[in-house]
Amino acid sequence: MDSEKNISITAIHGNGGGGFRFDMSKSLFPKNINFYNPTLPGFDIKNKTAARLSINEYADWLADYIRNIQRPRILMGHGLGGVFILEFLQKHVALVDGVILHSIVGANLNKRIFPKLMKLPGVAFIAKNLIASSLFRPIFRRRFFQNKIDSNFEKIFFEAFGKCDAFESMFHQIDYSWFKKLIPIDVPATFLWGEKDWILKPSEINELKKIFPCHSKLIIPGWDHFPMIDQPESYAFEVTKIATDLTVKSHVSK
Repeated sequence: MDSEKNISITAIHGNGGGGFRFDMSKSLFPKNINFYNPTLPGFDIKNKTAARLSINEYADWLADYIRNIQRPRILMGHGLGGVFILEFLQKHVALVDGVILHSIVGANLNKRIFPKLMKLPGVAFIAKNLIASSLFRPIFRRRFFQNKIDSNFEKIFFEAFGKCDAFESMFHQIDYSWFKKLIPIDVPATFLWGEKDWILKPSEINELKKIFPCHSKLIIPGWDHFPMIDQPESYAFEVTKIATDLTVKSHVSK
């Protein structure tokens, strides 16, 4: 593999946060990786006027964002960010050379209890404010992170949930009927998961892989749901390897 080839990676964050979730690992990528971590409209805690979009509109927003980024382009989604990538790929697949799907939402929404609870009136609003509360932070810190992280970053991470305008609407827009309508996508893809991920378990891959004829998977021992934050060195290393491999596969397929 040509490890020195310039590669562009655009990372899309999950619910209740923004592009800042990748800041801990961003500086640890090698020089040949151009790393982009935008914050989606409706998730930006500094810009409360940004409109919340539909899943389809987020896909189009993403297409506009990456269109002029240098190729090869790798698109990476984490959690809810994977939903926007799955929708994006339905009509904009030619804009990317590969995708990394890191512990993404989408599959088994008909079986998981948490998304169903979040659809009940007021539940998602209460949930995001409980997570944001400093009173409950010690509990959620232990659940979300395996290693101690910077206290200022931790404060921003949790408070972002309470400030996220789009948080509740996402649970109402995404359901299993949406997922079942997705058609198979011809693009090199890698499923990246943490072995200890309790929010979205690695078994999610079994349903998701049906959409990607050309896929591989990598389950990392010791990772939970947020390795870009609590294990940034390992995260940058593994994502760089995957992105490099995906560009090779994309070149061969073309």
